Amino acid sequence: MANIESINRPPTEQKATARLKIRTKFLLVFLGISVIPLMLFGYIAFRDIREVSRYVLKSSDSIEVSASSDSALALEALGAEILRQKAVDVALQCRIFIDAHPGMSTKDLQKSREFQKIAVQPVGETGYTIVYEKKTGIMRFHINPALIDFNMRNWKDKLPDFWALFERSLDGTPGGGYYDWQDSDKKIRKKFMYIASVEGTNFMVSATTYIDEFSRPAKAIRKQIAESTRNINEQIQEGISGIRITFLMILLIMTMTVAVISLNLARMITKPIIALSRGVRALGRGDMEYRVEVKTGDELESLAKSFNRMTTDLKIHMEELQCTTAEKEGLLKELEIARGIQQRLLPKVAPAMKDIEIAANNIPAREVGGDFYDFVPVTEDTWGLVIADVSGKGMPAAMLMGLSRTIVRASATGNPDVANVIKQANELICRDSTSGMFVTLFYGVMNAHEKRFRYVNAGHNHPLWYRKGTDEIIPLCSKGIALGVMRPIDLKEEEITLSSGDVLVLYTDGITEAVNENMIPFGKERLIDLIRNIHTMPAKEIINAIQREVSEFAGHQPQFDDITLMVVKVA
Repeated sequence: MANIESINRPPTEQKATARLKIRTKFLLVFLGISVIPLMLFGYIAFRDIREVSRYVLKSSDSIEVSASSDSALALEALGAEILRQKAVDVALQCRIFIDAHPGMSTKDLQKSREFQKIAVQPVGETGYTIVYEKKTGIMRFHINPALIDFNMRNWKDKLPDFWALFERSLDGTPGGGYYDWQDSDKKIRKKFMYIASVEGTNFMVSATTYIDEFSRPAKAIRKQIAESTRNINEQIQEGISGIRITFLMILLIMTMTVAVISLNLARMITKPIIALSRGVRALGRGDMEYRVEVKTGDELESLAKSFNRMTTDLKIHMEELQCTTAEKEGLLKELEIARGIQQRLLPKVAPAMKDIEIAANNIPAREVGGDFYDFVPVTEDTWGLVIADVSGKGMPAAMLMGLSRTIVRASATGNPDVANVIKQANELICRDSTSGMFVTLFYGVMNAHEKRFRYVNAGHNHPLWYRKGTDEIIPLCSKGIALGVMRPIDLKEEEITLSSGDVLVLYTDGITEAVNENMIPFGKERLIDLIRNIHTMPAKEIINAIQREVSEFAGHQPQFDDITLMVVKVA
């Protein structure tokens, strides 16, 4: 209540009351202090400073141990993540090479220097990647030539920790962990290994190295902290000695001059404080033009100038904030418009074909995405079916998606030649795209009358063909690389004949590469099992069931990549 009353009083009364309170405080504090209380205060202060210095030294020692330990753990975790990413990257490189060179046997791959460079890559100073076969556990690519074609089961008893990790991967399950390794000098050192599967092959990639290679900097950190602790101790002791001398000098001077300066000091401080208080009230009312005038030549004048600068900066900031808010709203609106335009590029209605049901759907990971699908009219009873995935995400991928979709549609409309359509599209995409991005694409022409499906695959995920008569699920494999990488390209056209009850599922890697909270991917095998269980559903319900299953599998993990599906079902 006292504060509220003082605010409502007239300025003159507030000023008088403020001066009275400050003068009273200075007189009571400074004039009432004698030499003995000041000395007692100094004694207590120095005692506390010594306690603080001891506490600082003790805390520094604790920080030294904790920081070095935490640093070692953090660096080891970082090393483990680097190995995991290296294994995943090498597995992806192997898969791309094998997809680009179909038909090569294991011996052919071992003879290929290019594939050897991909399979065996250095990791850090002492680590490396290796490639071995699932189930058999036979090493096919290793930095040590003596271990090539070596059956790793022979190490089951020799290296039990290593074998425990290695054995879990023989069924194609990725994962990693630590294990003890005995060097040639009989010294036991801890290693970390991460294993990733080369999708679509019987190969596994392992990246491994000594984990202390990553934690080595932590030892240097501990040494630096110890050195800093010693320096801090010396500085603290010097500071305590300096403070003791300074305190004694101040004590003598203060005793002689406190009575003289207390009243003047109170008067010098009162006026600027009142001026600053008025400025705060004006700022609270929203008056950004108000300025505090203080001419004391000391910190209070600097404080007043800082207050004035703050008022000016606040005004400018508010204006900039308004502009930034307007620009952000405009950008969000533009992204919303871009999303709408991109979605309108995708066909809303599937073509009506006799005895054939077609459905498709696209779920972008961001406001705009790089996946697309299309239905292209070829002749009266044939339609071209397209599904594609542009590398990257966001606006660049969306722009290349629009370009690629337009080029493919223009090349395919009315043209029944499947391979030449995509070759021509690749020429145009290579000519217009200079960003280094590429497009994986699957294109096929469906003859509704004969139920024949001719197709080519430009580096895309292999569609899955469920055959009702045999209950088999066959991947539609065809030689080809992604569009926009090089020209000319070589595409191999394939053909299948569908029967009643057959189902074709075309998809992008947003399905198989979706991960759960344990970073385990959904994978192709889960998709195959799911298709076998839901093949009797209509095409649209098959798409909904797959999307629902992927969403439940991922749980709370955010969608990492665009998801696109197309389902063709023969009645």
